[in-house]
Amino acid sequence: MKKPNILVLLPFLVKGALSIAVLREMRNRGFDVTIAYCADASNVYTPDPMDDFWSADRMLDLSNVSVHEHREVVWNEIQQRKVDLILQIGAYSLYSHLPYWKERRPGLRIVDTLYNEVGHVVNHFLYERCMDGVIVESEYMRRFVQSCTHKEDAGIAVVRSGIDLDWLTPDLKRKARDGIVVGYIGRMSSEKNPLGFIDLVEAIHELVPGATFRMGGEGDQAALVRGRVETSPAAGKLTYDGYVEDLRSALRSLDVLVLPSKLDGRPNIVMEANACGVPVIGAPVGGVPELIEDGQNGYLISPKEALLIANLLADWANDRTKLREIQRTSRLTAEQKFSRPKMMDTYADTFVRFAS
Repeated sequence: MKKPNILVLLPFLVKGALSIAVLREMRNRGFDVTIAYCADASNVYTPDPMDDFWSADRMLDLSNVSVHEHREVVWNEIQQRKVDLILQIGAYSLYSHLPYWKERRPGLRIVDTLYNEVGHVVNHFLYERCMDGVIVESEYMRRFVQSCTHKEDAGIAVVRSGIDLDWLTPDLKRKARDGIVVGYIGRMSSEKNPLGFIDLVEAIHELVPGATFRMGGEGDQAALVRGRVETSPAAGKLTYDGYVEDLRSALRSLDVLVLPSKLDGRPNIVMEANACGVPVIGAPVGGVPELIEDGQNGYLISPKEALLIANLLADWANDRTKLREIQRTSRLTAEQKFSRPKMMDTYADTFVRFAS
């Protein structure tokens, strides 16, 4: 089947974003992919330079274009590139133009992506009548879309994300160490709840002797997080490292990862941690329960259940055999369930199907 010409709508560019990794792989597989992005968010996130796309003349920077001109500028791109499929990935300022482009070219296919039930979800349902489908990562989000859609068939495609199991591996040469290192790695934003991690640390740091706690990531709450860490009563045990340049090294430095999200889709960090042999204590929200099996690759526990988490960490700290076993089965879970090649195959098939 013919591979479609795809125009991807992004709000901004973020280094390490799964969406960009997928788009690069689609280019490697022979898809013609152009990316349009709306804003410069480099004051909040480290941007991907996208040199490979720029050199191929497959980038459209709308950040310096008046919002009143976005509709025609993008429409000209659609015409010039002979776009078959528009893939909307949270470019909130472009939603209102989708019906216009669809009316001018009825054969154009438009597909949205929804990772969780907030953010641009409202725009999705406002403009879903002009859309031909929606991509989600979890059964949780499939059920959510089905419960909210006004269409008889919302065209939902579930594409479960995966990670690079060849690069993300346990550090087999790591020396044994005293204590236990507990970490948070992720976006510094309200839905990911990094402040909830700090609350947890402050509640348990005296209950788990020898434990240290590390945070890494960036986002709009970064300054707030840094301030909290610096003035925290657990400051002697808690550090904030900022942007994580080398994710593998950061994960390998941990014994346990905590995911305190208030809401979430199918967070990559759970899979990435497991691939490095790190179990995850995750809040049972969104699609997280689809990723974590209690006792196998972590535990589903709310960050507010501080005593329960403290007891679990203390048990692992006191009995390294138990910790080593769940680290082993965490890696095994990743190998069995979190394949990136399978994810990429599914994305490629899904794009072709939507465009046909």
